[in-house]
Parts: sequence; structure tokens; C-alpha cells
Amino acid sequence: MVRKVSSIGALLIATLVMGAIIYNSVSSPPMGVNQGEKAPDMELPKAEGESMSLNDVRGTFVIMNFWASWCEPCIREFPLLDQVHQEFNDDEVNVLAVNMSSFERTMDEAMEFLDERPVTMPILFDQDGEMADAYQVAGLPTTYLINEEGIIVDIIMGEVTEEMLMERLQPFL
Repeated sequence: MVRKVSSIGALLIATLVMGAIIYNSVSSPPMGVNQGEKAPDMELPKAEGESMSLNDVRGTFVIMNFWASWCEPCIREFPLLDQVHQEFNDDEVNVLAVNMSSFERTMDEAMEFLDERPVTMPILFDQDGEMADAYQVAGLPTTYLINEEGIIVDIIMGEVTEEMLMERLQPFL
């Protein structure tokens, strides 16, 4: 009889533990870089010297674009991204332009690029390539659309156009 009660107790505990594990895996999305996953956060230096992280803009829709100064499609889409940043209130949409510093020939070239094309959107520098590794950036430009909860809702590999960006943003605004 004692053995039967012990077996039932152990079975109940195992069931509760399994239930908790399943609940946690279903209730919060996994961390990752695929659509439907929670976007990894990292703190990166800004062009102005201070630093910024994805968590700093949590609660808003984020367009996070990975670029380099030598990348022709990046150069073409840069003004559009800044225009979107200016059009939307920071309370609604934030555009973060992440320079892949480890992909640049020199940091001076990236800074020259920015001097020639002044923008209002925050420019972050992935100096060690950690963000590129975390997001598995395989080509430039790459743009992540991240909702208010920090979940990746879309990934655009290659150059974005105004029509494409507005079409993909519309369901979330």
C-alpha cells in the first residue's frame, strides 16, 4: 500500500514538472532569429558615443536594418529607412540602423559614409560582429521587423523598397 501511494506521488510530481516545462515552452516564444522567435538583445555603441539596446525601444514596433557603407543596396535603401524613421512617431515605430563594423574595410569609411549622408535614425555599431553572429546575418542588407513584445514578425533579406516596407508594416500598425 505504501509503495502504491509512493508511486502515485512520484507520478503526480513528474506530471506537474512536465506540465510546467510544456507551459513555459508554449507560453513564451524561444529566443532566436527566425520569424516568431524573441529577438536577441544586445547593447551597442551609437554614433554619438552612448549605447543603445533593443530593450530600450521595447513597446514599439522596431525596424532593425543591418548595413555596411560599401553595400550598394544598403546605400539605396538608407534614405528610405530614415524617411520612415521621421514619418513615424518614436512611440509607434523605431528604426535602428546597425552598421556591421566587422564587415567594413575601416571604421573611417563608415563614418565618412554617415558624414556624407546625415540621418536622424539611430546608428549602432556592431564592432565585434557579435550582433551579426547572434542574428546569423548572411548577407547585406538584412532587415528584421520586430513587434512591440520583441518577437520577430518578418525578415527581409536584400534591399527594401518603400512599397515592400509599407506593405509589410501595415498589418502591425
